[in-house]
Amino acid sequence: MAFSLNSYFRPTGTRFRLYPQTPVLEDFREPEVVYVSSPRGSLGPGPSDGRMYAKNPREKAPYGASELPPYRGPTDAPTAPGPDGHFDHLDVDDPAFRAAHVFGAVRRVLDIWETYSGGPIHWHFGLTHPRLEIIPYVSWNNAQFGWGFMECGEGADDAGENRPFALNFDVLAHETGHGVLFSALGVPLPETLTSAYRGFHEAGSDCVAMISALHFDSFVDHVLKASSGNLYLANEMNRIGELSRTRQIRSASNPLTMDDVPSLDTPANELGGKEAHKLGLPIMGAVFDITIEFYLSRLVAFRLIEDEFAETMRRAVTDDGVMDVDDSPIRAAYAREPEGFAQALCDARDMTGLRLAETFHRLSAHHLSYKGVANAFLAVDRMMSGPNHQEMVFDCFRWRKILSDADKPRSLAHRRSLM
Repeated sequence: MAFSLNSYFRPTGTRFRLYPQTPVLEDFREPEVVYVSSPRGSLGPGPSDGRMYAKNPREKAPYGASELPPYRGPTDAPTAPGPDGHFDHLDVDDPAFRAAHVFGAVRRVLDIWETYSGGPIHWHFGLTHPRLEIIPYVSWNNAQFGWGFMECGEGADDAGENRPFALNFDVLAHETGHGVLFSALGVPLPETLTSAYRGFHEAGSDCVAMISALHFDSFVDHVLKASSGNLYLANEMNRIGELSRTRQIRSASNPLTMDDVPSLDTPANELGGKEAHKLGLPIMGAVFDITIEFYLSRLVAFRLIEDEFAETMRRAVTDDGVMDVDDSPIRAAYAREPEGFAQALCDARDMTGLRLAETFHRLSAHHLSYKGVANAFLAVDRMMSGPNHQEMVFDCFRWRKILSDADKPRSLAHRRSLM
């Protein structure tokens, strides 16, 4: 059964208003009130607490390789909580809102992944910087998470207007995802760093962003309404870091296999930033596929669609013919019972999130490989649900050419021989 962070933290937590997706999109022009785990009244101006703080520099260049926080230049006044200790009182046009939005988004993502992990996520830079410094705006066409800091630039929409990444939840969740992964995997040595580690860091952070966005009720409802329940169609769920209605940074439902991306044999220090992002796309695609498979299995379990129709959809995806399938059964079922579809998607979200969180903790930063990632995910899935989903999970990684038939676990080979 899916869980609700708002229900859990409402009695004691702190309110923020967050945009589930960039407000350039018409359906997300208004931020949504959320509750984070920070006890009411515990957050100071900034916002700030014992783990992180936001600063509003008047003018700042992005941190470079030799620069580390804290920022000591001139700043505007820190964003203050309301008289009730909450931060949902700020007008969205107030510059102070950006700082609250970034802080609230980071805390929200940590709440989600600490819940999945069953414990706190400790900053990997904690020995030198006990708190994360959050900079809501620097004049830069990017965002970054580094040693003790996270800072946000801006990106152009279709009209060429720059939109602040501080208000783009996908971007904020992706950058926080790097912090989640650094905490779980650790940091490799120069001699143990692999291209797979760099690609997986981007893919894993995209996965964190996708799963985190699905914790907004309005986002779940929008995705299902826009697709009439058929999540194989293009929608905001599979568009990571949207900049406009037609542009996004990456696509979760991409068709790429390992044949389409830079070789894992590429020396890690020769892999550019864009190449590392591209190298991560097959892993991201496999996780997206697995999430949709979980979603279909829940729809079947709820008797909202027939197993035969779900199997037709699966075959069509494998054969790249999903657009040719008559999806009227799933559209009709969604029209009859949209609440059941929302429950199925939230269940799938949590099934993937729990498996990813445990997979992260089973991996090491040193000599990381894609096969190691896939095998760890398979082992976690087996631990959580036995053989129920093993064939499907393996097939998703095999289709992306992350695993091959030779990598099939003996338990699966034995199971097939008995069928």
